[in-house]
Amino acid sequence: MEKWKVYIQLMRIYGIFIAMMPLLGAVSNGIFHGFIFLLIAGICSNIFGFVQNDYFDVEIDRQSGYVSNRPLAIGLISEKEAIVFMAILLVIPFIITIFLFSTYALLFLMLYFFFYTVYNRYSKKFAFMEYSLGLAGTMIFLYGAFSFKEEISIYCFLISLLPILKYAFNVGVSANLKDIEYDLRQEVRTTPSLFNINLEKLSIPKSFILYGYSLKIIYVIIAFFALYVTQMEAYFSFLLLIVNSLFLFYTIKKIFDNFGNRRKMLFYAEIHEILSYTLMVSILYDYVAIKYSPLFSFSLLILPPLWIILSLKILFGGKPLE
Repeated sequence: MEKWKVYIQLMRIYGIFIAMMPLLGAVSNGIFHGFIFLLIAGICSNIFGFVQNDYFDVEIDRQSGYVSNRPLAIGLISEKEAIVFMAILLVIPFIITIFLFSTYALLFLMLYFFFYTVYNRYSKKFAFMEYSLGLAGTMIFLYGAFSFKEEISIYCFLISLLPILKYAFNVGVSANLKDIEYDLRQEVRTTPSLFNINLEKLSIPKSFILYGYSLKIIYVIIAFFALYVTQMEAYFSFLLLIVNSLFLFYTIKKIFDNFGNRRKMLFYAEIHEILSYTLMVSILYDYVAIKYSPLFSFSLLILPPLWIILSLKILFGGKPLE
């Protein structure tokens, strides 16, 4: 395989949502310039997290029945090459931040890399490490919010809480649940492993189901409250939030219903991931359309999900390395 294709696989460029967080953080705080620099910093920071995750988990991935074909696991990219690549990805956002953004943005960028590294290093050793990943998502969101300002609104602050809950479910519940069989075999400790899930009977304890739904209920409540505090006539945002929320809870049900069928669980988890993102954008839709541009607002809602679908189909044959 050509080297550039191997790096495309390593980067997992279909995973664009953390890359969008600086942009969402900026617009939610009334910043409507510097988008290209925020996007570059977000993309580099996002890819860094993926590469570092593969680097730390290389031995576990080699024993997995699902992700053993990742470039680092099969030796298409050496660990030394991965380190050099990570160094480049680390330097670029720091250069952008030091020369263009506020001191607060630099602080949140450092916190992002700290929390993401903690997650990558310890996610297979301790349960609830998805909250560290969620904190990383919140830090990179606030990085965008403080890029050209030194204060934020309550509206922006409320939205910044959503990445924590987003990853608490999307990683701690759906992603870890689909991998529970292999995780238990390798004595990997993730959140589902604490809930005494019965693999033989394919039974999920009610306590775990309640935990999963509770995370999303809080997620949706915060989203509606954030929309309320704008004090705007955001009717389209309200409609988008309602539709998103309904589909969001439907996909949760399908994830739980298909426990034991990893392929279907992954399918609904991917849809849920997209809906979690579009719900965040739904809060911002009318605000961005009124304050800046309806076209830009529409692009934030449509282009990232479209990118995921097309990049998965064209570059990964429709099969994510997850």
